[in-house]
Order: sequence, then structure tokens, then C-alpha cells
Amino acid sequence: MSGFTSRTRKKISGSENVHSSSKCFKDGSEAPKLSKFDLKSENVPKIDVEDETDTKQNSKLHFYRHQVAGHYPIFWKSGVICKPIQKNELEFYLQVNKNIPSLVPFVPKYMGVVEMEYGELPPTPTGFKDPKYPRESESHTSETAGFNRFNQWGLRCHQKKKKVLQDRPVINYIELEDLTLPFSRPNILDLKIGTRVYGVNDDPQKIKRKMQKSAATTSHTLGLRLCGMQVYNSKDDGYVFRNKFYGRDLDEIGLSASIREFFTNEGRLRRGLISDFIQQIKKLLSVISKQKIFQFFSSSLLFICEGCRPSEQKRLHGMIKNSDFKRIDLRFIDFAQAAQDTERKGVDEGFLRGLKNIVNIMQELSDSKHPSGNGTGSQTNREMKTIQKEGFRTGESTN
Repeated sequence: MSGFTSRTRKKISGSENVHSSSKCFKDGSEAPKLSKFDLKSENVPKIDVEDETDTKQNSKLHFYRHQVAGHYPIFWKSGVICKPIQKNELEFYLQVNKNIPSLVPFVPKYMGVVEMEYGELPPTPTGFKDPKYPRESESHTSETAGFNRFNQWGLRCHQKKKKVLQDRPVINYIELEDLTLPFSRPNILDLKIGTRVYGVNDDPQKIKRKMQKSAATTSHTLGLRLCGMQVYNSKDDGYVFRNKFYGRDLDEIGLSASIREFFTNEGRLRRGLISDFIQQIKKLLSVISKQKIFQFFSSSLLFICEGCRPSEQKRLHGMIKNSDFKRIDLRFIDFAQAAQDTERKGVDEGFLRGLKNIVNIMQELSDSKHPSGNGTGSQTNREMKTIQKEGFRTGESTN
């Protein structure tokens, strides 16, 4: 594609360059230093883009098929995803290995930074329809869902930001590992964590706007909110997609039902996977609550598990290059609003509350006696009314 040039990847680390900015903690000790770097340098690589469905055999850059949330489109290249750089997020990745090593297993692997020049954006991939009414249309099961189809959300981001991207001559992207590679049909759930959804650098108007939105959602009541989800349905060989508009309309019961949907395969609740995730969340909770380097606002937990049958996964395993069997993956993501904890207050209580609540919700689902995790009695009836109201799949098409 003529809009891009190719160069060698450059990994920017926290040790590069001697010009560093320094901050101090409240007790007078010095916060970890972060090297200053020039993202417009000729050393930052440029790479090619082509508009094709991403395949794990191809080394060119493509639109990322499994994007379930976010504002800007994400690209994919040979096991690496590329997302627009946010200063705070890059600072976090440059510091985490040295300053919070116990957190490293829970975050995506940082691969470097790449510079993209947009002479001409790739056209919208074939088959994408931008719904006129996103709150209704995008929340429902896609009429054309299938493994070779793009997640509607990533394509929506592409269309909404196309003009913005075209008007910027150079865009710098952070490169992170693609966490979906080990999975044949990845189920993905993005939950925003915490009761505070604004960052330390947001202006008063933005803070007010974000607080108003949050007050009417489960972020306010639980410290949790669904930002995006895709669930593979083996019967239809396609995905069910949910987006942030859907998540904003859920109440506590609806959120629990949505999480149950994520862990349900062919009518049965996957309690083993729930147990595995609970163990990982508890480990993450322990790590985050002990560190006093960063405060996290508006970050997410990303849940990934295999959506297809074990027998089908074995068959597909040999068809996907660089794929290894993996049962689950839980990662801590999205650090655009992360801030250095210069006063060493520790993690925000609303954030810890969200992590504890997701453990409680999942434990209640796992402890339910019904094979599908529905429970019994009046609680089930209330949940099913919520499911039908919010457009969950209940055996019939939601379209």
C-alpha cells in the first residue's frame, strides 16, 4: 500500500537516552526515572499496511479482527498488535519490568514502537455495515456472524476515525503481543475496572461528563462495566458480539448474566474455566494492592478463553502457525489513565472494589447448582427477564 513505508522495528526501553524526567514521592524519595525519547525520530520504524482479513500466516499489517473495545482501530502483524500511543500507557510499559516485576505476567508483552505515515487509509473491509443506531443494532448478534468476519466494533472504530487518521501525517503506535494467538476461536471479555473512570489529566468538563455517564452504570455500583465481548457459538460457527453501549445499559443482574453467557458453551457453564480465572484474579489483586508505584484509572481486565470444542481445537491447532494450546488468559490492559503514585497512597479503593466484585460474581456463578449456572427460583426469573430485555441470546435470534 503506497501510504506506508517499511523499516526495521525499534524497541524503545526505559534505559534509552540520558535525558530523563524525574518525579518525587511525598516522603522525598525519588520516583523511578523515565527516559525521554523522540517518537518522530528517523529511528522509529515504518511498516506496510494492506486491507485483508488477518491470517496468522501473513506478515503484513491488517485490521485486527478481535478488537472488542476502544476508540481507535487496532492493527495486526505477525503476532503483534499495533494501537495508537498514549503517553501514560507507554510510560507504564517502559517502567513495569523494572519497578513492578510481579505485575509483568499479567500485562501484554511490550514489543516496541512503530511510526505509520498515512498517505491513504485502506478502504473499509468488505462486508462491514455501520449501523445507524449503534445502541440497538451493534448490541445484537450479527446477522452475518462467522469466523472470517470482522468484529463490528473494530470496523466501527475504523470508519469513525478514518478522517482523523488521514489528517495526521504521522501516527505512532505501540506494539504489544497478540494474546489471542494461542486460541482457535477466542472468547474475549473486556471489563473496565474501578468506580473512577477519569484520569488525573482530564479537564473539569471531561471529568463531569465521564462521571455522569458512570453514575448510571455498574461502574458506580460495582466498580465494573462491560466494555466489549465476543462469544463463539459452535452451532452457528459464528460469534455473538457485545459493545460498550450494551454494557452501559446493564444493571447488576444483567452484568452477571452477561458474564455467565461468556462462560457458557453449548448450554453448559464452564466452571473449570471460572475457577482458573478466579485464581488468576486473586493473584493479580494481591500484586496490585501491594505496589505503590502506579494508580490505575479506567483500566480493564481482559478475559480470553477457547470458544470451540476441545476436539475442534485440536484439529485447528495444526492449521494455525505459532499456536500453542492454552486454556485461559487473563491480562490487565489499557493504561492511558495510569498515573504515578507520587504520594504512595496505594491503589484506589474503587479499583480494588471492582476486582473483588468480579471474583464474587464469578464465584456465585460457579457455586450455582444448575448445569447452565442459572440457579433456581425467582432469581432465575428476574435474570431471564433482564436477558430478554437486554438482547441476550436465549435460543432465538435477537435480530
